[in-house]
Amino acid sequence: MPVIRLFSPAPGPGAAVLEQLADDVTGLLGIPRGHCWLWWQQLPPGTFHRPEWRDPDGTPAPVGFVVCKETYSTSQVGELLRLLQQRLGDLLGVPREEIYLTVQRATAGEVLVRDQVWSADGAGAGGDLAGDDGRTDMTDGALTDLVPIARVHNDRREILDDNWGEVASVIRLDAGRFTPEALLALDSFSHLEVVFHFHLVPPHKVQEGARHPRNNPDWPRAGIFAQRGKNRPNRIGVSRCRLVKTEGLDVHVVGLDAVDGTPVLDIKPYLRQFGPREEVVQPAWVDDLMRHYY
Repeated sequence: MPVIRLFSPAPGPGAAVLEQLADDVTGLLGIPRGHCWLWWQQLPPGTFHRPEWRDPDGTPAPVGFVVCKETYSTSQVGELLRLLQQRLGDLLGVPREEIYLTVQRATAGEVLVRDQVWSADGAGAGGDLAGDDGRTDMTDGALTDLVPIARVHNDRREILDDNWGEVASVIRLDAGRFTPEALLALDSFSHLEVVFHFHLVPPHKVQEGARHPRNNPDWPRAGIFAQRGKNRPNRIGVSRCRLVKTEGLDVHVVGLDAVDGTPVLDIKPYLRQFGPREEVVQPAWVDDLMRHYY
């Protein structure tokens, strides 16, 4: 759970803007909404020494201090800093290079979050918080470097199960990491496979056993790995969609079943040679489930 404090002699941009910035952070890190705390503190005259802020006609770009768990990888912290710099620059209309940010990594056993002391090894008071913010425990050589490459932009704000076939989306690559060259020749393919994170699924709703798909008692219970529900252990989604066009860092698609703000982990062109070579077999309840999906 990142904690972010921003300081400037200028008044804050408003609660709605700060809330959106916090949502941007949680979307980037793949943690639930509400798991980022953000403050803006306006500094009165005479309480700071920064030459850029003395110019009444200048742009008082904020400085910021970010506290986050030490289990976040260096690449994740870098992405977080670049995201904050980009969003603040755009929101406030200030030069990004004048926004100074620093990170302090929290030490296990010294962080009290939601009434529990976070511990990397589970020995801390109140239990192990590793993974409580939606991330995987980073011990025992677990994968640690999954950083979103893009985000989804569309009109679907709510998690709905059906009617994705005509949804138009833009997958916008992170401008801090990529140039349009990353998409070179992608438009020679008709369809894509998109790997993304179900960032709106809270950890306590993850399923690890069996359940009725969509909780429909008319369908038989199936293990979480025998269905494509979003409440899966690592909350990773894979979707096939139609490519409309590429434009700069934007990938325009139709039929992507991901809501607005979804962090994208990878984009691959779909190759028909990767489709099954044999007849596809599936139970009858799947046909019922997918009847109105697309």
